[in-house]
Formats: sequence, structure tokens, C-alpha cells
Amino acid sequence: MSNLSTTSSPPVAGLVEKDGRWYRADGARVWRAGTLVYDKRGLFRLMFFLFIGQFTFILEVTALPMMLPLLFEQRAFSASQMGWLGIFAPLGALLLFPILGYFSDRTRTKMGRRRPYDLFTAPFWFVGLLIAPFVDSFFAMMLALALIGFAGAANNVLTGFYNDVVPPELMGRFSAGMRLVGSLGVLGFQFGLLRFFDDHPEAVFIGLASVAFVGEMLMIFMVKEGEYPPPEPTRGFSKEIYDYLQEGFANRYVVFLWLTLGVTALGGPVMGFYFIRYFTDEEHGLGLSSAQLGTLTGIGTALGLGLYPFAGWIIDRVGPKLMWGLCGGLVGVLQIAMFFFAHDYWSISALYVVFAAVNAVLTVALLPVMFAFIPQSKFGQLNGANQIVTRGLAIAGTLGCAWLITTMGEQYRYAFLFGGVAYLLTPVFLWLMLKQPYPYQGMPTSMHPDGRRGAKASQPDTPAPTDPPGA
Repeated sequence: MSNLSTTSSPPVAGLVEKDGRWYRADGARVWRAGTLVYDKRGLFRLMFFLFIGQFTFILEVTALPMMLPLLFEQRAFSASQMGWLGIFAPLGALLLFPILGYFSDRTRTKMGRRRPYDLFTAPFWFVGLLIAPFVDSFFAMMLALALIGFAGAANNVLTGFYNDVVPPELMGRFSAGMRLVGSLGVLGFQFGLLRFFDDHPEAVFIGLASVAFVGEMLMIFMVKEGEYPPPEPTRGFSKEIYDYLQEGFANRYVVFLWLTLGVTALGGPVMGFYFIRYFTDEEHGLGLSSAQLGTLTGIGTALGLGLYPFAGWIIDRVGPKLMWGLCGGLVGVLQIAMFFFAHDYWSISALYVVFAAVNAVLTVALLPVMFAFIPQSKFGQLNGANQIVTRGLAIAGTLGCAWLITTMGEQYRYAFLFGGVAYLLTPVFLWLMLKQPYPYQGMPTSMHPDGRRGAKASQPDTPAPTDPPGA
């Protein structure tokens, strides 16, 4: 008996399933996500608009962590101030993640259950980005980042949106394509716009925020959601709170799952704020220019472009479980190697190229590993619980890394040691999670943790809940 339950989609008139694939009565191949059915043309349209919307996500997780440290340096903020500013975005999202996730599972509108929430929060993200480059004081910057953090809560809902509309058998390739298309825009930023940042930060912020906002709005209006069964009846406020805590935090399986996902957030600030500051700080770092920084990170992005298609294919074949544990541990080893051996531009460049390759596979595996271990019917609620832990660890990582750097006399390279130890915990917590029984019986996940290999072994010809071996 496995510790995880997965299932194929419920029957739809005129469709038959064979070996985990869907066909129309005339034998034509189709793809399913719940009640949504796509032929090749519909699948192309779906991916086209989802990839346009991903400029928002990729620019937020790639460009914004690069721009903010440079902006903070222009404002002469200390490492301690950077740490406090760094917690505002995750703190703002932390307050809203559980609320938005819980209600998005239970919302039923003509627009669907996920899209209305992103439509409401995205403008706040846009406004926060417009404010940030025009303020000089520490407290005014707090306000801008609070708006960005508030809007960042929509990412939790968007993740559930992808889980609802993308066929599970294509999830690895969707995640890879999402990174690939977004990285093309990031390459233009790293090799082009970043070199103008020192003299024109306002123009760079405005341009990127505008492109991201328009792209996300196109995705929200052009990609439709399917139909969902009626939500569970509410049982009173106190009972709902009790069930939320019970389902989201009260068993070892889910605690180890949140830690498996969360320790990358604990170590994440290293490759954001402090990595950039180590490159550019003249007194305690390498003292590189924005142009040199853009070139190096651009090389890493270009390498990821070449690896994303392979990463998506291999994740769909062997599953996200293996790739998440393996690559998480390797990222930890590489960050520790940076601490000991990266003391000039050339040494850190060599290590960064290897790091970028491994991290490319790790980032592609993130969405699939969530969809493989969090039940689909309560994905918003449980991912909200996940984000409470993840954002809390992100805050702890930002402040803890700042404390370590300050304690070591503003030596930013100690951030690599901090991040390396955090990432090395990924395979440890994954192994501990897999030792626990699956606590959400009757709530299947949308994809198999061993990918196509595991689904072939576990899915019968007729749709029915299964317990795949090896999960």
C-alpha cells in the first residue's frame, strides 16, 4: 500500500481512457484537466496564454530580487535594513495566503474559483512596483514592499489555477515551458535593461511592471476554468478553523511535506538579496558592476533555457519526487562550494554555471511536486497552509542570513554557507515524509509523484481511485 492516492479524471461522455491517455470515440487524441477537454489546437491556445501570463511570475522571482538589492544599495541601506525590508513581501503574503486559498477552493462564479482573486490582487503588485523606485526613505520603501507582498498572495491562487486547467500528464513540460518563455524575457533584462539600472532605475521598474501586469491580465481573461463539484458545506467558524489546522498542520506527513518545500525558501534569500550584494559590494564583496552582474546571471539564464525542455520531459517521465530531492541536495553542495572557493569573478563564474544548471531542473520540479503531493480538491486551502510555513521560513532565512552576515563583519559570502545547509535538508525531509502514511484518503492528487512511469503502472483502463506503488 502506497502513502499517496492518485486518480484519473471522472468520466466524460464521448471519451475513453487507455493506458492513462484520453481519446474521443473516433480515436482522436485529447488531453483532460477535470471537465476541460483539449484537442491539439485548444492545447496550443491554453499554453500560449498561460506562457504570456508567466512573464509576471518569472519577472517577480528573477528580476525583482535582482533589482531590489541594487535599489537598496543606491539608497545606502545596511544589511540589517535590507533584512527587514526583505521580510515585508513574504509577511504581507503570509497574512493572506490561508484566507485566499481557503475561499478559492469554495468559490463558484462564472469566472471560476481562482481567477477572481488574482484579478483583485494583481493591481496592488503593479502599484507597489511603481512606487518603489521613487522613494528614498526606509519607511516609504516598507509601504511599497507591503503592497507587493499583499499582491503576492495571488500566487497561491494562481498555482491552484494551473493545477485545475493544465492536463496532469503535461505538467512537467508546462512548468518547463513556463520557465523557458519567462527566461527569454529575463535574458533581455539581464543582458539589456540591467545595464541601464544604475542611471535609470525608475524606467526599468516601470517598464517591467507594465509588461508583467498586461501579460497577467491577458492570461486571466483568456484562459477559462472548468466546472467543479459543489463545495463542502460550512460548519461554523470555529469548526472550520479547527479543520484547517487539523488538515494543514496536525500530522507528520504534512509537516515534513511543508518542510520539504520550505527549506528552499529558507535558503532562497542567499541567491537573491545577499548574492547580488556580494557581487556588487566593493568593500566586502567582489565589487562588480551591474553590467558584469547582468552578463554572469544572463549566462546562467541562457543555460537554463537549454535545460528546461529536457527537465520538463524527464519530470513527466520519472516524476518530480526524484528530481526535487536530488537537485535540492546538489544546490546545497554547490552553495557550500561557493563559500569555500568563490573569491573572484572567475571562480564564482565557474561554480555559478553548474549551480544554474542544477537549479534550472529544481525550479521546473516545484509545481509538479506540489501537484503530486497536495490533494487537488483542497489544493488552495492546503497550499495556503504550506505557504504559511514557506513564507515563515523565508522570513527566518532573510533575517537569519542578515544576522550571520552582520556577525561576521558584513562578510556577504557567509550567506552561501547559510543557504547551502538549508538546501541540504531537502532530501532529508523528503525521505522522512515518504515514511509517513498519506492522511487525505479520498482526496486524490492530480498527478503521480513518479510521473508517467508510476501512472502507467497504477492506472486501470477505467477511471477509479488508485494507490500507485512507490509513491
